[in-house]
Order: sequence, then structure tokens, then C-alpha cells
Amino acid sequence: MNPGVAAVRRLAELGCCTIAPGLTDAEFARIEAEHDFEFADDHRAFLAAGLPMNSPFVPEPGTWTTWQESWPEWRDGDAVELRKQLDWPVDYLLWDVEKIGY
Repeated sequence: MNPGVAAVRRLAELGCCTIAPGLTDAEFARIEAEHDFEFADDHRAFLAAGLPMNSPFVPEPGTWTTWQESWPEWRDGDAVELRKQLDWPVDYLLWDVEKIGY
């Protein structure tokens, strides 16, 4: 079984999010062009098999979260917010290096 399909099935089994139809080739092309990157093959397979959608955010008591929405809104999300999510790992790493001094 395709690992992307298996991952989407597992998410559906867990009931942690709604799974919408996967991204189309045209949607992948648009997203990659707008944000100047390419999805890795495994990530592409996962998002083509099904698109995880955010549910209303209700954090568990005592938990820490970075985003109120766990999944990037690839299909219909706000471009500025999506860009922030894409930039976050690099921005955090640079902040960490600057503040901690690795």
C-alpha cells in the first residue's frame, strides 16, 4: 500500500481530523509556484491521497501548541498565514542559534 494512503487511512481511523479529497496535480503546481518550493514525494503522495482539514481548535489542558490549526490549509488557506507556517521552522532555528549561540 502507498505510504500516503496508509497515513491518510490512519488519520481517518483516529478521527482526529476530517479528510477532504486529495490535492490535484493542478493544485500542487499552484501551491509550489506560489510558495517557491516542491513537495517531497512522500508528502505529495500523502496530500494526494487525502487532505487533512482542521477541526475547531480545542487544546487539551496542560498542552502546548505552536499553531491553533494543526494542518496547513493548502487548498483554501490565507496565503500570508500559510507563508508564516512555511517560514516558521527556519525562523525558529535562526532565533534559536542567535539566542542560544550554537
